[in-house]
Amino acid sequence: MVQRGVRDRHGTERYVRAPSPGVHQSGENVHDRGVIRPDGLRAGFHAHLAGAGVPGLVHAGDQRAPSSWLITEHSHEVWELYLQTDGPATRWRIGDAEYEVPPNGLLMVSPHVAHRMARPAETVWQFMFAALDAPLLVPDVPWHRLPVFVADAAPAVAPFETFLREVTTTRALRVPGLRAGAQHLLVEVARLLMPGVATGRRALHPAVAHVLGVLETRYTERLTLSALARRAGLSPSYLAELFTAQLGVSPARHQARLRIRRGRTLLAETDQSITWIAAELGFSSPQHFATAFRSHTGTTPREFRRRSQGA
Repeated sequence: MVQRGVRDRHGTERYVRAPSPGVHQSGENVHDRGVIRPDGLRAGFHAHLAGAGVPGLVHAGDQRAPSSWLITEHSHEVWELYLQTDGPATRWRIGDAEYEVPPNGLLMVSPHVAHRMARPAETVWQFMFAALDAPLLVPDVPWHRLPVFVADAAPAVAPFETFLREVTTTRALRVPGLRAGAQHLLVEVARLLMPGVATGRRALHPAVAHVLGVLETRYTERLTLSALARRAGLSPSYLAELFTAQLGVSPARHQARLRIRRGRTLLAETDQSITWIAAELGFSSPQHFATAFRSHTGTTPREFRRRSQGA
């Protein structure tokens, strides 16, 4: 039976799931800096930011949820961003409209607008979210006139991850880091949502654009050059030449960068083991992950986690 969502005293929605018969649904685990992990998640967190020192920030998080995890109807006094990063497309109802949100799809919900998942996800899925006062943080944008949904918000993924690293950091200058991160994220989102505004990406060959989309949504999988070439309708050698000429790196190198970028986020924001993160990113072993991570960042996963968490 699906439970109704409620709002807590901070005005934040409660994420609830339909519990299996006979399974007790326990409370949330509380951590430092207002960061909590609702019970039942595969990984991730929910951070309360009203007291973080930056006016306009309410909450944010990054969560990997099972199919039983259902976000029920709720609303906020500020804007909420939802960016799906993994899993099957999820279906959402915002006001009277419904949206099918694929990986890299973005929703931006206005204040006081009721929204919910229209149905549970088919399998495990992952998403980033943030509730913030967009006009207060970036006043030079007609936020109320922007559309609600963009299907491909890949350019917003890196700014979102950077903002969430500031949310969870224990290092110095957290307040200016939070403010700058939130503003950068909102500027990128506004660029994606404003009609007629270019994304800043140069025109790509259709085959390169297609392969880039595959890599950005399925980078944890084993994607060989031959398999990518078949998808693009090109020979492997021509695809490699074209991709490298337009993006400056090979498909394999770009996929590795995407994996390492996600690895940095997981190391900084979660307490998952390095072995778990390596498997989650598609590496054959923790040693393989550590070697690749050091090649790209100049440090080991363990040392990066220690520095990013201020230990």
